[in-house]
Amino acid sequence: MNAPEDPLELMQKPVFVDLFCGAGGLSLGAKLAGFRVGAALDIDPNVCATYAANFPDTPLLRADIREISPSDILRRLPGRRIDVLAAGPCCQGFSTHGKRDRNDPRNFLFREFMRLVRDIQPPWVLMENVKGLLTYDRGWYRNMICDAFRRCGYRVEVKILNAADYGVPQRRERIFFLATNTNDTIEFPSPRHCPADQVQILGLERYVAVTDAIGDLPSLGISGSSKKYSNPPTSSFQRYCRKGSKELTLHHAKEVSDYAMSIIRRIECGEGIRSLPPETLPKRFHRMRKISSGAFRRDCTTLYYRLCPEKPSYTITCFFTNVSSGPFVHPSQNRALTPREAARLQSFPDSFVFLPPKINHQIGNAIPPLLGKAVTDTLMEKLKVPKMRMAAAS
Repeated sequence: MNAPEDPLELMQKPVFVDLFCGAGGLSLGAKLAGFRVGAALDIDPNVCATYAANFPDTPLLRADIREISPSDILRRLPGRRIDVLAAGPCCQGFSTHGKRDRNDPRNFLFREFMRLVRDIQPPWVLMENVKGLLTYDRGWYRNMICDAFRRCGYRVEVKILNAADYGVPQRRERIFFLATNTNDTIEFPSPRHCPADQVQILGLERYVAVTDAIGDLPSLGISGSSKKYSNPPTSSFQRYCRKGSKELTLHHAKEVSDYAMSIIRRIECGEGIRSLPPETLPKRFHRMRKISSGAFRRDCTTLYYRLCPEKPSYTITCFFTNVSSGPFVHPSQNRALTPREAARLQSFPDSFVFLPPKINHQIGNAIPPLLGKAVTDTLMEKLKVPKMRMAAAS
């Protein structure tokens, strides 16, 4: 347990409000950056239970954003002040991992967020979404969102950020909208990490690799579970994950079918199903592997992919416990990732609680906390005005 914060010091902190908060990845990032998370909102009862368990002092609204007024949020905040209003509206209509549908009603929930931005007028606004939103429908949605910000009186900048550049052991790209109605400059965080072969050139830290993230966790074999740490931490990332945690949770593996085992046992690190000789593959893969010449493709898939221990993982989705659904085969064990391994690859510390049901969805849909911290670090620099806050508090 962390020591309780000094009430006066807490009042001095800039206030961050997290809408569409999910399990709390962005809130945790903002808290690590030094913000006071003043309020949060989500409609999903499952993520709300997890959020409340990890942020017990943050007022949480379990509600449909379409039914929320600015006063519903502001009255929960001392001083009725918001320094950063953030949101990650539902993205299923844009995601490349699902069926893309221009008319999906979830695509337009950002308008409800913009309604609150317009009425509250916080100095800074942060919005996150999947990378596909940038180019989907030739950028029509991106332009519509930027125009909505401008109509509310905000300057806005858009950028795709790769989580691996900011110490997350995962190559996960997301689009971020940063907007302000102040005269301050809009700045995105500069990369802090890079591939190992570019460290000397760029002068940055090496990417946090899969083994840096999960190499200290107990071996489980094909399946099983463990509640004890069997090895001491061997990397700074592992020490970050284990801080404040005495017992290992959610480290249980899903049993692999004989059919899947016949495939993954032959796959080397950093390889997927396309690395196997075509004649040895199950028939159902033959059709999907052929190109116009009749030859078998060797690209465009990470099915049954075994993670490379010396590199960050690919994007962690909600299906990380299924070896057949993507790049989720353990680097050295013939099984899929455990929920705790996936949470670490998302940069959640082991002390972060995920409550059932649908834990996989809570982990896979979250914003990596260390990516959230990198973005909110830049906003914290803009908002560091302790003397002004002291005067306002008195």
